[in-house]
Amino acid sequence: MSRDVPRPAIAETEPPAHPAAVPDDAARTRSPVLVIRHGAFGDLLQADGALRDLREHHRDRHIALLASSPYTRLMSRCPHVDEVIADPRAPLLQLGRNLSLLRTLRERGFERVYDLQGSDRTALYRRLMPETPQWLRKHNPSGSGTPDRLAYAWMLAQAGIRVRHADAPDPAWMAEDAGALLAGAGVPSDYIVLIPGSAARHAHKRWPGHAALARRLGELGHAVVVVPGPDELELARSLPCHVLTRPDGGFLDWFALAGVLQRAAFVVGNDTGPTHLAAALGVPGLALFGSHTSVERTGIRMRAFEAIQVSDLAQLPVETVLADVLRRLPHA
Repeated sequence: MSRDVPRPAIAETEPPAHPAAVPDDAARTRSPVLVIRHGAFGDLLQADGALRDLREHHRDRHIALLASSPYTRLMSRCPHVDEVIADPRAPLLQLGRNLSLLRTLRERGFERVYDLQGSDRTALYRRLMPETPQWLRKHNPSGSGTPDRLAYAWMLAQAGIRVRHADAPDPAWMAEDAGALLAGAGVPSDYIVLIPGSAARHAHKRWPGHAALARRLGELGHAVVVVPGPDELELARSLPCHVLTRPDGGFLDWFALAGVLQRAAFVVGNDTGPTHLAAALGVPGLALFGSHTSVERTGIRMRAFEAIQVSDLAQLPVETVLADVLRRLPHA
């Protein structure tokens, strides 16, 4: 379950559009603003609080979000924006495709742009949209060790915007009611979710101790749940736990997954999108990191979510993780 690739839809039909997803003529006359945050999934979660602050500041403005094409369906449910514009992120040398997008943006007449991406691509967009009155850009070098959500807070404060939520994303709007799904699978209310996977190309992010941890938790009387992504079903079935899928065997989408995570007593996961989602939802949990990145940079430590970082995940003992889980379980 990668932060780079969205999960498949739970149904063949698209969900109802956000109530304000289609701008009306009145909205277009209120000096619309544009927010740019392409993704991936975890990055959009980090931006949730900043989007909420922008919504509170621009109550009378139409807010459009420019996001990568795979995330437009997901972000169309976000209550902090009125519209989501898909950016196919064509290679920069494919000028025709990029200029087509930029023509669309220029025609909208955005009064202000909040560039939460801060990339070379968005720097090019800035040069090709010189008529935009104000362009505010996030500055947070990759080696800074500062979570993007703090960089957003600083950027908004510098723009004179009251910052209340930027450092505390809360994507509860993403969570569907998972009660019927859990009851149908016979899962008790005080379950623990394990997130043993990540994208196949990120095998170095996978802690190999999830199966042993599931067995130990089961021996102690705890129900364990896994919600596999598209390339994780075989891995999930190797664990002694409840494997949650759709009734037809298909994979849950992000909205159903969020509903399952929101009800969990605790979550243990690798550095991957669902783990970051659990942290943002305020669920108690533990993220497991190797040396591939800095825990501080990801911003996953928030509210009741903690992290363990080691030089080699393969050497992280199961007992170390188990001890942390048992110490922090709400009803342990």
